[in-house]
Amino acid sequence: MGRVMYRLVVIDDEAIVVEAVKAMITRLGLNYEVVGFAFDGIHGLEAVRQTEPDIVLTDIRMPGLDGLSLIEEAKEFCPDTIFVVISGYTEFEYARRALSMGVKDYIDKPISMEKLKNVLTRIEKDFFQSRDENAGTDGGRAAREGAAQEKMGQLFDESVSAMAEGDAGSFQRCMEQGLDELLKLCENTEDFRREVYKWLCVQSDILTERQPQVSRDGLISYQEIAKKDTNGEILEYARKMIRDIARHIEADKTGSSHATILELLAYIEEYYNRDIGLNELADRVGMSTAYLSVLFKSEVGTSYVKYLTDLRIKHAKKLLKEGYKVSEVSEMVGYNNYRYFCDIFKKCVGKTPNEYKHNY
Repeated sequence: MGRVMYRLVVIDDEAIVVEAVKAMITRLGLNYEVVGFAFDGIHGLEAVRQTEPDIVLTDIRMPGLDGLSLIEEAKEFCPDTIFVVISGYTEFEYARRALSMGVKDYIDKPISMEKLKNVLTRIEKDFFQSRDENAGTDGGRAAREGAAQEKMGQLFDESVSAMAEGDAGSFQRCMEQGLDELLKLCENTEDFRREVYKWLCVQSDILTERQPQVSRDGLISYQEIAKKDTNGEILEYARKMIRDIARHIEADKTGSSHATILELLAYIEEYYNRDIGLNELADRVGMSTAYLSVLFKSEVGTSYVKYLTDLRIKHAKKLLKEGYKVSEVSEMVGYNNYRYFCDIFKKCVGKTPNEYKHNY
């Protein structure tokens, strides 16, 4: 039997980066093959949709669709794909926030052979090998782990919604359930400690974004959790942190999140035909992209990318009825790629733009 090859898509608006990654993977002789690539987010999303890869390496800031918006939408149809961020941002703070979007790792630019090898080897060891072993020897275990991962994502969304609504009780219940799921997922105390710390860091970041007067350092300490030698001690520490965060939630019920989303909806309505990504919106209101993604879905009932697409298609239908050419409408509603616009329109409306236009 030949070795297992993991399917990889690379997306970056710098062609030299894409070509360099492709060449490095070939030279390194790792268990990866590049099955798709793109130079912007829109084509990148299409490449992911067509190839359904094991792993995607994507830049953050790109024309058409930024990296985190791409990840948010791609997870809808490729929930098992691993995402790694390519970024010029090297701060630990940014890396942790990217992780809270479900990103598994990141590579800072400039990309080197060593950086790429380290990340891909780590991803293979931590995710793909255990997945393949479970599938080969214990399908039930793999299914249980997959269910636990899905449950963690659901609990993350629910905990952020509870925080946004000032519901300290629901927040605590979500977090307690999250700890139970992490116990199922982690094979040893070291893994459990790391995942609990990451889980608490994300929640602490979200709280300090809502309440800038709260010091994150006063909420969670890596030095303290590193001293815990058993799962029981880690659980005790985590529950104390959860109670502390819940007290801050209870003390602050301003409803500011709702006002923030209303402000962003007005902004999107005005500038929907521009290249607006989650990054830009998050910067505009001083939030992390991870928090805004969950908060937007909680308040509006759909993801930001889906909301923007629906808004653009609504305006496109109106313009087509008014007699504009399809190519003109594509540009007018923010799609510089004509073919992509036609594909999206048909997916949403059930007809091509030309078919829709000729029916009116």
